[in-house]
Amino acid sequence: MLIDRCEGVAIAIVHNKNPARNGYLFPHLDQLSEALAKKCTVTRLEAWAQPEVVPHARWMALCRDAVYTKLQRDWACYCLRNVETSWRAMRAFIKSTRKKLSLVGDQAKRWVHNSHIETIVTDKHVRLWQQFLDTDKRYLLVFEDDAVFKEGSILGVLSLCAHLDSHESSRPVYVDLAGGCAIQDLAIDKLLAEQDENFRRYRKPVTNTACVYMVNRATVEIFVAGLIRRPWLRLISVDWLMNRLFMQRNFQDDQVLCLHAAPTIFQHGSTTGHYVTWQA
Repeated sequence: MLIDRCEGVAIAIVHNKNPARNGYLFPHLDQLSEALAKKCTVTRLEAWAQPEVVPHARWMALCRDAVYTKLQRDWACYCLRNVETSWRAMRAFIKSTRKKLSLVGDQAKRWVHNSHIETIVTDKHVRLWQQFLDTDKRYLLVFEDDAVFKEGSILGVLSLCAHLDSHESSRPVYVDLAGGCAIQDLAIDKLLAEQDENFRRYRKPVTNTACVYMVNRATVEIFVAGLIRRPWLRLISVDWLMNRLFMQRNFQDDQVLCLHAAPTIFQHGSTTGHYVTWQA
C-alpha cells in the first residue's frame, strides 16, 4: 500500500563498521541531519550486517561476467552508441573467460573475492531501499562509507532539496552527487540534455557510481518492483543494477529527472585517494 503524502529525507549509509571511515563520516552526517532538520523531517537508516566474505565459486563469477557482457551491449544501445554484433561480443566473452580461468595466485583470488563483495554491497543498498519504503519520507539520500564531504557539501544538499521541492512527487528522480568515474568513460554524452553551473541533466536516467546519490520514493518503488520481477539482477554491482532497472522500464526522454552534480557535491574517496578501494 502506497503512502499518499510523503515529506522529508531519509539519510542512509552503507558500511561495514570500519572504525576509521565511520569515525569520519558519522559526525559529518550528524551535521547534515541537523541542517536538514531545520527544513524538513529527517530519518537515519543503516545497512551494515553482512555474512562472512567467502569468495564466489568460479562458475558464479563467470555467470556474473556473462550478465555484464549482455548489459554492456544493452547499455551501448541505451546510450545511443554503436552496438557490437552478437558474434563479436561472444568472441570477446570467450576470450575473457579463457583469460580469467587461467588466472592463478592472487589474481585468481581477487577475481572471485571481489565478485562476492560486489554482491554484498548491492544487497545492502537493496535493503536500504526496502527500509526506506517503510518510512513516510519523500527522498532517500544514500552514502557509501568512502564518501568525503567538501566544504560546501551541506549547503549543496540544502540547495538541491529546495530545487527538488518544485517537482511532482510522482516523477522519478535520480541525482548523482559524488561521481567517481570519468564522464568520458561513461560515454553518456549523447544523453546530455543541458548543463548549468551546478548540474548536468540527462534525457534518460543514468548513474555514475553509487557513492552518494539521492532518489525519491517513485524511483525506489521502480527499483524494488523491478527486482521482484527479475531477482537475479541482485548479482550485479549496485551502479549497474540501477542502470539495468532504469533501462528495463524503457523511459522516454525526460520522464525521469536525472541530474549529475557538476562539480560534485561530495567526493568519492576511493577514487580521490582518501581511501584504498576494496577492489584493489
